[in-house]
Amino acid sequence: MALVFVSGCTTTDQNESQTPTVTPTEPVEPTEPVEEVTTEEEMVTEEGTPQEGMTEEGTPQEGMTEEGTPQEGMTEEGTPQEGMNIVETAAAAGDFDTLVTAIQTAGLEETLSGDGPYTVFAPTDAAFGELPAGTLDDLLQDEAALNNVLLYHVSDGEYDVTEMESVETLQGGELIVDATGDPVTIDGANIIGERIETSNGYIYPIDTVMIPPE
Repeated sequence: MALVFVSGCTTTDQNESQTPTVTPTEPVEPTEPVEEVTTEEEMVTEEGTPQEGMTEEGTPQEGMTEEGTPQEGMTEEGTPQEGMNIVETAAAAGDFDTLVTAIQTAGLEETLSGDGPYTVFAPTDAAFGELPAGTLDDLLQDEAALNNVLLYHVSDGEYDVTEMESVETLQGGELIVDATGDPVTIDGANIIGERIETSNGYIYPIDTVMIPPE
């Protein structure tokens, strides 16, 4: 009698495909944007000249912002916009901050913002810096003395001083003009730069604070 053995185990087809195991990946966090840095090379044009509004050293031109756009109240040429009065123009120019502070302290802002017209001989910030130590502080604390000095720099009317020998001031004194040299001088102070025209008069930048005689 023949015996037949039957296995209880089944076999797996070796050709049956196996499903691969996939490991989930973690989400990638976005990286922060890198701030662009402007280099000196980017501040020049392809021709090797400074970009508009910048100096050769890569710094903003006078009257311009770091982005190369005109400061508030300034034109693209770096000059005060038309239509501004004497005080507004002086404030926008950037060279007369001390003078503007003195005008406001003395209570003359309304006067010099009025119809005028006036001619102002405006000491620059550097000119105020040449005063003896303590002089400016003393003036800012003495309104009467400050008015006396400031009005010595203002004349009633619009004048071309290059065609004059003297100018009468609102303080009552007289300024002697010497237009024979270059630069033109007034009361010994040099007129520096171009005359600035405003909506209510002229500004002549000068390099010295003129002190009226006692």
